[in-house]
Amino acid sequence: MKKIFLILILLTYFNSYSQEKKIIYSDENLNELTKEKYISNPLRKRFFEYKTENDSLIIYTRVARNKVGRISKNDLIKIKDQLLNTSKIKIDSSQTIVINFYPGIDNCNKGPGNSTINALYNKYIRKISKRKDVAEFFIYKQIEGTNTYPRKTKWLKDSQQLIEKTFFKFHYPCFSYVIIRPNGNYYSKRGEYMITEILEKI
Repeated sequence: MKKIFLILILLTYFNSYSQEKKIIYSDENLNELTKEKYISNPLRKRFFEYKTENDSLIIYTRVARNKVGRISKNDLIKIKDQLLNTSKIKIDSSQTIVINFYPGIDNCNKGPGNSTINALYNKYIRKISKRKDVAEFFIYKQIEGTNTYPRKTKWLKDSQQLIEKTFFKFHYPCFSYVIIRPNGNYYSKRGEYMITEILEKI
């Protein structure tokens, strides 16, 4: 068990013995950081900050908007199997996977929709559908709000929360996407983005 969770349990248990809340800083994997390392940003990256709080503890978690990484061969197989089961589309071993992830309604994406955004989505869908080297999917956590996007968008449920747990552990505003290469290397952008930028990344 990670050190940060052990601290959380202990502080919750002994809450009655303390009047002042303990503050902990962590990275997105919930590894504890010093305050100095938490606030440092030499590369000037863009971050989201999440605050978790109970009666005795406050945890500040910093998450970079963009992330580059690699998933295991086993995780890649699981993702392909889930996408196949929900979409009935078989992903070739040479194809790059693109997943647009919708977390549900929030302040960023609520509203009746936008004709300009819908036009960009339609343009994107037309172009990416011509790419035989790409398997592209729109995945949702919560279906509410997806009806404001173009009808051509085929939504699939993240039924086992596999995509969320692997790439999008926090609620990022609007939408997020991940591009997964055949070898498991991936690039993800968490939070609001222009849909057509994916075409530049692949």
